[in-house]
Amino acid sequence: PPTTNPMIHCLLMKMSTTPHHLKSVHIPIVTSITLATAAAIGFKIYLRRKRSSQKHVTNTKSYENLIGETTLVHLEKLSTLLGDGKNIFVKMESMNPGGTGKDRAALFMLLDAEAKGLLPNATFQSQRVDNHTISRIEYDKYDDTMKTIELSEFSEQDRIQSIIDIAIQRSQTGGIVVEGTSGSTGISLATLAARRGHSTIIVMPDDQSEEKQNILRCLGAVLHVVPTAAISNPNHYVNVAKKIADKINRLGGATDSNRTVKAAFMNQFENEANYMAHFKTTGPEIWRQTNCKVDAFCMSSGTGGTISGAGQYLKEKCESLYKQCEVILIDPPGSSLFNKVKYNVAFATEQKERVLRRHRYDTIAEGIGLDRVTHNFALGFNNGIFDDAIRVNDQEAVDMAHWLLKEEGLFVGSSSAMNVYGAALHAKSSTGPNSSVVTVICDGGQRHLTRFWSRNFIKSRGLHW
Repeated sequence: PPTTNPMIHCLLMKMSTTPHHLKSVHIPIVTSITLATAAAIGFKIYLRRKRSSQKHVTNTKSYENLIGETTLVHLEKLSTLLGDGKNIFVKMESMNPGGTGKDRAALFMLLDAEAKGLLPNATFQSQRVDNHTISRIEYDKYDDTMKTIELSEFSEQDRIQSIIDIAIQRSQTGGIVVEGTSGSTGISLATLAARRGHSTIIVMPDDQSEEKQNILRCLGAVLHVVPTAAISNPNHYVNVAKKIADKINRLGGATDSNRTVKAAFMNQFENEANYMAHFKTTGPEIWRQTNCKVDAFCMSSGTGGTISGAGQYLKEKCESLYKQCEVILIDPPGSSLFNKVKYNVAFATEQKERVLRRHRYDTIAEGIGLDRVTHNFALGFNNGIFDDAIRVNDQEAVDMAHWLLKEEGLFVGSSSAMNVYGAALHAKSSTGPNSSVVTVICDGGQRHLTRFWSRNFIKSRGLHW
C-alpha cells in the first residue's frame, strides 16, 4: 500500500525490483522498520497529548500554580520586515497572574524567606468577614491616615513608624514583607503575600506611574513613596526599605496580639532566589517552546535576575549541543550597564561630575537600567554570558510601542518596547538567515497610562508622539 514514510517507500521500491527468491529476506527487515516507525510515531503522539493536557489544565490548586508557562509569541510582521527568514519571538511574561514576570521572582523569594525562618509559615485559613482582623472600613481609615501622614509635616521617622504600625495590624501571620521596588515586583509580592497571610510594605521612587501606586494600595500594601535618588543616597528607595525592615526586627521578636512579628527585606537586586527563579523556570520554558533553537536572547536588566538566570540556562543548553546562543543586554539612557558589558566599566555619560543630578530622571523607561552592578546581574556577567550590549533611546521605545500596537496588536510598557526594538536591531545586523531571536514582554501598557502612554507626558519630555 502507499506510504508517506520516505524510508519505507524507498525500501518498497527496491523490493519491487528484487528477484523473487530474495524477497523473503527483505520482508522481515521491512516489517521491523515499519513497526519501529509506527511505535516512534505513536510515542510522539502520546507525549504531545500528555503535554497538551498538562498545559491546558482547567483546575489548579492555588494562585501560585498560575505563575509561569507563559506563551511564546512569534511577531510575524516584524519578522517579515527583517527578511532572510529571521524570526523575533516574545515571551509573554505579562500573562502571569500578577501581570509581569516578577511573579516568578516574588514567589521564589517568599518561599526562600519562609524556609529560612525570616518569615513565619504561611497561613491559608480564611477569616469570616464579621471576625476579620482588619475590616474594609479600617483599611480605608488606614489609607486616609497614610495620605494625611504623607501630606503633613510629620518627620520621616514618624512616617516610618506609622507605616510599621499599619503593616503589623494588617498581617495575619505576624510576617511583614518589605521591599524597595519600582512597582512591578511590589505588586507581585503584595499579591502573593496577601495569599500567604503576610502584610507588605513597599517603598518606591516617585518617578513611576500612578497606576502602579494605585494597584499596590488596592492590594493592601502599605506604600511609601520617596524621591528618586542614586543608590549612594540613604534616601534611595532600596535603602529606605532596608531601614524599615531593620527597624521592625530590632524589636527583637516583639509580639503583637500573641504573635511574633518578623520582617523580611526581599532585596530583589541582591537576592539569588531571583536569579534561580528564571534559571529554573523561564529559561527551560523558552528552550522548550523554541524547540531547542535560540540564536539570541535579548532583553534589558532591572535587577538582572531574568537576563542572567534565563540567559545562563539558554547559554548552557546551546553549548551542550555545540550551538551558540548570544545573550544581548538592551540598556536605556542613563544606565551604566551598557558600558559594563561593552568595556567592563560601570559608568554612563549622564553620571559625569558636572551634569550628575542628585535625583536623576534620565529615561522614561520604568524598572530597567541601573547605575551599579547588582549581585543577580553579576552572576551572569561573571560567568561570561553577555556577548554584547545595545543602547535604545526613549524615542525609539515610543516608536516601537506604537508600531507594536498598530501592527502586532500588542499593548506594551516602556521596557518591553525597548526589548523588542533592541532584539530587532540585533537580528537585523548580527544574526544569520533563519535565525531565532527571543525577547521578553515584561508588562502591558495598562500600567503606563499616565506616563509612557500619555501624549502630554511624552511631549513634555521633548519626544514625538
